[in-house]
Amino acid sequence: MMGRGDDDSPLARFDVRTRVIVALAAMVAVVMSTRPWLPLAVFALCASYWITARESIRFALGRLAGPLGLAGLVWLWRALTTGGTPVWSLDLGPWRLAATREGLLGGAMIASRVLGSVSVFIILCNTTPAHRLESVLRWARLPRTWLEIAMLMHRYIFILLEQALSVFSAQKLRLGYGSLRRALGSMSNLAGIVMLRSLDQAEKSHQAMVARGYTGTLPIPSLPAMPSRQRRIAWAGVAILAVAFVLAERWLP
Repeated sequence: MMGRGDDDSPLARFDVRTRVIVALAAMVAVVMSTRPWLPLAVFALCASYWITARESIRFALGRLAGPLGLAGLVWLWRALTTGGTPVWSLDLGPWRLAATREGLLGGAMIASRVLGSVSVFIILCNTTPAHRLESVLRWARLPRTWLEIAMLMHRYIFILLEQALSVFSAQKLRLGYGSLRRALGSMSNLAGIVMLRSLDQAEKSHQAMVARGYTGTLPIPSLPAMPSRQRRIAWAGVAILAVAFVLAERWLP
């Protein structure tokens, strides 16, 4: 994972299992919310963490750009296709586009959920190395096959990304994106090249693993027993989130 290491994070005093449990509880509460107050409050807390911990705001915004782009498309789709109280309209020849109040509110709710849950996920991944997260998954007794697939995916997704960027740069230097038609052709070629290289990389990786004594299982580090203090902190975090969820759902407008 990109970002600062586990030991350099301000959250390092908390056990990795405590962080994962509280983060999952926060994401579940945000996704289950029917009002925007809790998701926005969670996002505000995450933004405060980025500022106080001197995290890269540019890094966080870059990670939020993709999910928020999809949320924006869903927002626009709901605004134009759901509800019955128009607040804005536009005539395009024989077609009429009308944004409704119900659609805008529903889309805003979806966007707030995305903003809150993705912010929590970014902080968790940015402060916890991948091998520590894999250890937590093993501690949670997830199937070993799933963990091994996740380890290999995390290892090689960045290698394939580097290869894709290398091919993209070569295409760009050769004016492969000078026009829409050439850009579509270059993108299809790029996808095919990356697919072929991924298959070739899989074969080479398997041969290298067998040469190093691979017998069908990968070593996954285990975690010691969770300290009682960390368990209390984890349950306290879950309880606080549960109370905040109930308050936001029942007592806030």
